Amino acid sequence: MTEFLTNLTFWHWFILGGALIIIEMLVPSTLFLWPGVSALIVGFLKLIVPALTWPVAISIWAVLSVVTVVGWLKYRKANPSTAADSGLNQRGQQFIGQVYILSKPLENGKGEIKAGDTVWAVTGHGSLPAGVNVRVTGSDGAVLVVEKA
Repeated sequence: MTEFLTNLTFWHWFILGGALIIIEMLVPSTLFLWPGVSALIVGFLKLIVPALTWPVAISIWAVLSVVTVVGWLKYRKANPSTAADSGLNQRGQQFIGQVYILSKPLENGKGEIKAGDTVWAVTGHGSLPAGVNVRVTGSDGAVLVVEKA
């Protein structure tokens, strides 16, 4: 083992960094990303300074891994994601607040509207005839909740 560690070259660090980054692509977290980036940095250091001994290289990698992970966590805490909810698998959410015409009357709390290119089942209070404007106020799975507009 000592012989292997003594003969570590920059290619070993590049391979380790690449392998950790590939694992990161397969595992949805940042658990392997920062140690992988740190290994690539140590590989570049080893390329620039070939006399870098293995204990120093491993120490630099360990310290860089911890520093980059802690730095990333602090950055994420200070800058939370502001991306809006994509609505993936919640298609009905995009219709909330919009006004549509009932294509089938609302009877016993059930009816239909055409929204976009789809006919949607709707629920609401009371009874309304076909052709009345209704506003979508919510969605419950594949059923839109409406009220008279």
